[in-house]
Amino acid sequence: MTLELAPAPFVIPDRVPDWAGFTYATPRNLERRTIGGRIANVAAMMGKPGMPWQRYVWDVAGEVDAFGRLIHELVIVTVPRQSGKTTMYGPVQLERAITTPGIKTFYTAQTGKDARSRFNDLKQLLESSQLMHLSPAFRLSAGDEAIIWPNGSSNRIFAPVQAALHGETPPLVGMDEIWELDELLGDAILEGAIIPAQVTLNGRRQVWLISTAGTAASAFLRKWVERGRRSVLEPGSDPTIAYFEASLPDGDDPFDPVAIARFHPAVRREDGTGTQDLAALMDLSRGVSRATWLRAFCNIWTEAAEPLIAPEDWDALADPTIGARWCDVAIAWDVSHDNEMGAIVASWRDAAGRPRTRVVHAAPGTQWMIDLLVDLYDRRPAAFGADDGGPTRRITDELRRRLAARREPDDAIRTLNGIERAVADDAWITAARDQRELVHDGSRTLSNAVAHIVMKRSGETTRISRTDSTGPVAGPVASAVALWLFDHKPAPAWAPVTRY
Repeated sequence: MTLELAPAPFVIPDRVPDWAGFTYATPRNLERRTIGGRIANVAAMMGKPGMPWQRYVWDVAGEVDAFGRLIHELVIVTVPRQSGKTTMYGPVQLERAITTPGIKTFYTAQTGKDARSRFNDLKQLLESSQLMHLSPAFRLSAGDEAIIWPNGSSNRIFAPVQAALHGETPPLVGMDEIWELDELLGDAILEGAIIPAQVTLNGRRQVWLISTAGTAASAFLRKWVERGRRSVLEPGSDPTIAYFEASLPDGDDPFDPVAIARFHPAVRREDGTGTQDLAALMDLSRGVSRATWLRAFCNIWTEAAEPLIAPEDWDALADPTIGARWCDVAIAWDVSHDNEMGAIVASWRDAAGRPRTRVVHAAPGTQWMIDLLVDLYDRRPAAFGADDGGPTRRITDELRRRLAARREPDDAIRTLNGIERAVADDAWITAARDQRELVHDGSRTLSNAVAHIVMKRSGETTRISRTDSTGPVAGPVASAVALWLFDHKPAPAWAPVTRY
């Protein structure tokens, strides 16, 4: 039998509501009916009536056409930790099983253990809810956990492995915290298992990808986040996707309570909505690492999982007053992998041999670099050059042509090969992280970039990766190259003195 639910008790607005905190969100199409109200009724019967952001997601994701077929086959939700992801998706899978006889829905998380933990959370909510009058049964055997409904439908979990869902035809599958899945496994589960299993369910199939932001290693999540954002920014480009993201806007202070309250979808507000106390949330920011706070609680991709250099250690090395004569520094430049920005940096050693570095200039784009580099060359620094790789080579080639036209020496510019770059990066990181003696100018160019650094091994060498780092790292690369150039500058010319 089909277990009917009452009509929705509320109306969803026709736009992303101000209080939802979404950075990106698929808009609601009011010309379509939605099953979002049914999901909300299930949530209310569970004692979790739904925060505004959850109601909006349910309503958009639940849109159907004139024949009752689901519009969105892929629903992507990325929100901070403790926003209510579990109470958002739990009612979705219960509603689908309750209203559709004879189906199986499936759910997984980053590990089989995590999936079982979320299953137990859902079971406990269900056991204390009004939905128990529908007489669900529980199967608790390891590997066969399920909620069984009288209409023959069930809600099940599975481990995130390549052989998942073999032989099943599930209309609804949820994957939680997918930031921890590597791209190979994520693709194998989604494209190798789930999508083929749903191929015959046109109009009834749906996959939910749910997660907080990831790290440089979260290539699977990143791919779907970029596709989801594009579906919002380019309406109609991928109508099968419904995408929702709540993250701290660029430029906002992650430790400012006002900024957190403005974007966080679960912060308790004056109208009574929300589940998170702002003061308690800010207290939490002082008890976790900066990387964890930014990724898990601000939902932003600005840090590696564990920063190569702790922000507090880097900040402790700042001295905005450092400086030296042009003739006593090495100048180097670098360009981010996508030509988004360029940086020119000076590095040197003080009288005691301790490394120092200062940003000469950094700015978006690269069109400004050649003229400034020619001017710096004319100031006759102790060394002058760059890494011979990536988009930086284009700047170096143009600079060589400019200097050659002036009949400057062929060796006016020194470039580093791959092994030299690896040595330069290792020496720079050792000086900053291990020896804690690399004094810098405290510039945002270096401080922000240090938080993004990801190292990549190539053969027998390891270097700062322009492409794998989570943001532009032109500043640190140029700084490391400049320090190497300073340490390897030609010895001053000398002549023997004849004594009589």
